[in-house]
Amino acid sequence: MSAAVIPLAVATIASPLPLVILLLVLLTPHAVRNGLAFATGWAGSLLGVGVATVLAIHAGAVLDERSRAVSGLEAVLGVGLVCVAVREWIRRPGDGTAASVPGWLTLAHDCTAQRALGLGVVLVVANPKTLALTVTAAGAVAGSGASSGTRAWALVLFAVVGSAGVAVPLFLRIALGSRADGTLSRWRMWLMTHGTPGACAVLGGVGCLLVARAVTG
Repeated sequence: MSAAVIPLAVATIASPLPLVILLLVLLTPHAVRNGLAFATGWAGSLLGVGVATVLAIHAGAVLDERSRAVSGLEAVLGVGLVCVAVREWIRRPGDGTAASVPGWLTLAHDCTAQRALGLGVVLVVANPKTLALTVTAAGAVAGSGASSGTRAWALVLFAVVGSAGVAVPLFLRIALGSRADGTLSRWRMWLMTHGTPGACAVLGGVGCLLVARAVTG
C-alpha cells in the first residue's frame, strides 16, 4: 500500500507555493510558533481529508484494489498532473525572473498562529491539485482491502511524507533560531525563481506513473 500513496505524497511536496508561504511565515515575529501552526494545519488537513474520503467511500460502496473506480480516478489524476506540468512549464518565468505570487500572500507577512494554521488548512482543502492528490491516495487506501490499522498507517504515512517539504525549513528555524533567516530568505528567492521546473518534472513523472498503474491495473 505504501507504493500507492508515496508517489502521491511526493507530488504534494512538489508545489513551491506552500514552501514559499512557510518561508515567509518563518521570517515573521514568533516564527517557530507560527511555523508549527502552519505545519499542523497542513499535515492535519492532509490526514483529515484522507480519513474523511476513506469513510465516505466505505459508506457508499465497497471497492477493491483493482476496482474500476480507483483505477479510473488514478488515470484522470495522472492525465491532469501531466497537463498541469505542461501548462506550468509553458508559463514558467524566464531565466533569473522570480515567479509572480498571489496578492493574498501579504497575510503571511503579518502572521499570527491562528492565521498560519488557517493558511496551512487552506493550502490543502482549497488547492485543487493538493486536494485531488489526497483524495486519490485515500481512494487507493480505501480499496486496498487491508485491515483498519494498516489503512490508518497508510494515511499517516501519506500525511508525514506529504509534510516533509514544510518540515525541513521549520526544523532549521527551530535549530538555528534567527541565524537561519539568511538561509530561509535565500531558499524563498530560489524557489520563486527556479522552483517551477523541478515541480513540473515531479508532477509530470508522478502523472505518468499514475496513468501507467491505472492502465496495467
